[in-house]
Amino acid sequence: MRSAAHDEAGERNPVARVTRAIRDADVQAIDLLVALVLTGAAIAVVIGRPEEPGFRSNDLLGALLVLGQTLPLAVRRRAPMQVLVVISIALVLHSALGYEVVQAGTVSSLISVYGAASLTDNRTGLVAAIITACAVGGFYATNRGDWNAVDIFATSATWGLGWLFGTFVRLRGEQAEAAGARVVSLELEQEARAREAVADERARMTRELHDIVGHALNLIVIQASGAQRVFDSKPDVPRETLASIESTGREALVEMERMLGVLSAYEATNASGPQPGLDQLQSLATHVSEAGIPVEVLIEGERHEVPASVDLSAYRIIQESLTNSLKHSGASLATVTVRYRSEDLEVEVVDNGSGVSKPVDSRYRGGRGHLGMQERVALFGGEISMGALIPGPGYRVWARLPFKGTSS
Repeated sequence: MRSAAHDEAGERNPVARVTRAIRDADVQAIDLLVALVLTGAAIAVVIGRPEEPGFRSNDLLGALLVLGQTLPLAVRRRAPMQVLVVISIALVLHSALGYEVVQAGTVSSLISVYGAASLTDNRTGLVAAIITACAVGGFYATNRGDWNAVDIFATSATWGLGWLFGTFVRLRGEQAEAAGARVVSLELEQEARAREAVADERARMTRELHDIVGHALNLIVIQASGAQRVFDSKPDVPRETLASIESTGREALVEMERMLGVLSAYEATNASGPQPGLDQLQSLATHVSEAGIPVEVLIEGERHEVPASVDLSAYRIIQESLTNSLKHSGASLATVTVRYRSEDLEVEVVDNGSGVSKPVDSRYRGGRGHLGMQERVALFGGEISMGALIPGPGYRVWARLPFKGTSS
C-alpha cells in the first residue's frame, strides 16, 4: 500500500513524473500530437530531400498525398477504419504516381493498422487485415524503388505483426471487461440471495413478535377495561387485575427480548464471513487491477482504529465506486485515497474514464449502488459528492464519515 510520503517521493523523480503525465494524458490529444509530429517530419523530408532519378518531382499533389498519410491519425480513435482507408489510399496513390516513399507516411500506415485492429471488432478487424494486405501489395506493385524479396517480406511481416498486436490488445480488453462483468454479476446474485434470506427471516420474526406483543396487549386492554368497570363496586378485583397485567407484561417482555436476541444472533451468524474493512483495501485494489483497471491506494494522515461501522461503510463505498469504474468508465487508472482525521474519515475514488459508451456523469444515476452509498453516508450524518471531473476526463466519488455518535 502506498503512503502519501511515498507518493511525494515519486513526484520528485523525473521519470515518475513523465510516466504519470503520459498515463493521465488525454489519449485524443496524444493522437493529435503524434499526427502533427509525423506531418512535420514528412513535410521537412519533402521540402529538404533532393530529387532522385526515376522518381516524380515533389509538387503540390505529392505534398497533399503525404498529408493524407499522416494527418488522419488525429482522429484514429473516433474513426479507426476510415483513417486506415484514407491513409492506405494516400500511400498507394503516392507510390503509383511515382513519388519517392516518405518514411513518416509508412509509420502512420502502421499505426493506423494497429488502431483498426485494436479499436474495432473481429469482423471489422478482418476487413482491416484485407485492406492492409491490398495496400502493401499495391505499394510494392507500383513503387519505383529497388525492392528485393527480403524487403517485401520484412515490410509485410511488420504490418502483419502490427495487426496481430492490435488484435491481441483488443481481445485482452474484452476479456477484462467480461471478467469484470462476471464478478459484478456474481456479487449482485449473492447480495440478492442474502437480501431474500434476510427478508424471509425478518418476516417470520415480525409475525412472531406481532403475535407475542399483540396477544399481551389485548389481554392488558381487556383486563384494564374490566377493572375500570368494577373499580368502585369491587375494589379487590382491580388489585388482582393489576397483578395479572404485570405478569402478562413481564411475560411479553421476556418473549420479545428472546426474539430480538434470536434476530441479532441470526444477523451475526448469517453474515458472509467476517465483514470487510479498510485493512482489506489493498486486496480489493489488486482484484480490480487484475480485472482491467490499475488501482493506486494512497493513505493520508496517521492510520488509527475507527468504529467498525465506519470501517465497513468506507470499504463498501470504495468497492462500489471501483465496480462502477470497471463497468462503465473505460478508465485506464483509478486512485483511491483514504484520509484519517481525528473526528472523521474521508474516502475518495478518482478514475480517468473517458465515458465513451455513455456520458460519464450518468454512471451512477438511478443505480442501486448510488443510492446505497448515499444511505451509508446519511447514517453517520456525513457528506458525499459524485460527479465528472471538470475539465475531464474522469469521475470522482468523495465521502466524509464522521465518528461522532458511532460505535464499534
